[in-house]
Amino acid sequence: MKKIVGLLKKNLVFVFLVIVLGILGFGFNLIKKTQQDLKKVEQDIKAKQEEIRKYRTQKELAPSPELVNKLEKQYIAIAARFNSMLNRFSTTYPEVPEFKVFPNVEFKEFLFETNDLLVKKARKNNIIIPSSFGFQETGFPSTDQIPLFSLQITIIKHMLNLLIDSGISVVNSVVPGIPSSVAFYKVVPLDISITGTSVEIMRFMKYLNNPSSFFTLESFAITKRGSGLFQGNFKINAVMIEKAAAIPETVSVAKASGISSPAGAQPQSQAPQPAAGQPAGAR
Repeated sequence: MKKIVGLLKKNLVFVFLVIVLGILGFGFNLIKKTQQDLKKVEQDIKAKQEEIRKYRTQKELAPSPELVNKLEKQYIAIAARFNSMLNRFSTTYPEVPEFKVFPNVEFKEFLFETNDLLVKKARKNNIIIPSSFGFQETGFPSTDQIPLFSLQITIIKHMLNLLIDSGISVVNSVVPGIPSSVAFYKVVPLDISITGTSVEIMRFMKYLNNPSSFFTLESFAITKRGSGLFQGNFKINAVMIEKAAAIPETVSVAKASGISSPAGAQPQSQAPQPAAGQPAGAR
């Protein structure tokens, strides 16, 4: 210990020099950081000043109670029109099951149950459908694949019900694609091949045009396959508006009515709108 104290006394000048250099370095870094913060604040001030200058020349864009009220009215008007169109043209969209307890087992049960129901319905209507739709029937899919497969199976179920109801003689294949999200709706492509008479194929296309159908026809090709039989290859999209797509009226209707109504006037109540994806008039 004495040796250490003695060594420090002999090199006391160097020890103080190291301490002073450390303090200087810390101070230099602190000053540098402070200067950077000051420059950022100056840039923010300049940006605000430029924004204020712009508002002085374009007063109609300046934030004000009048502008806020105007934008609120425009928002509510657009939201009302959008929700009205959504409710008027919406249809019944497929409910995709969610498996939470034992996802793998529940999914396989859903797959086999759906296949059995479709086979029975097709047999009852003397219609030939594929024995399999390409999903793995042995083993279990990975957990992250189950939501995609469940969506595809649900859409196949709706499409085959439509094909069977239209009386198509033979459903050669129904192959779903990968879904894509577009704005407020989801699109799942389908490649469909069928064989039937011209009447059956025309009836199927008419069913696609039904307002309650969420399928849209993108393209098709029809070739003759024998006496009175034709093969139709269709590219179809399943278009599903998500339930959360309806514009929420975050600005209350009462407040909006109060903006445009005379003082003391009571806003008119509005009937509740059906949820997105629910047919108009349904409860």
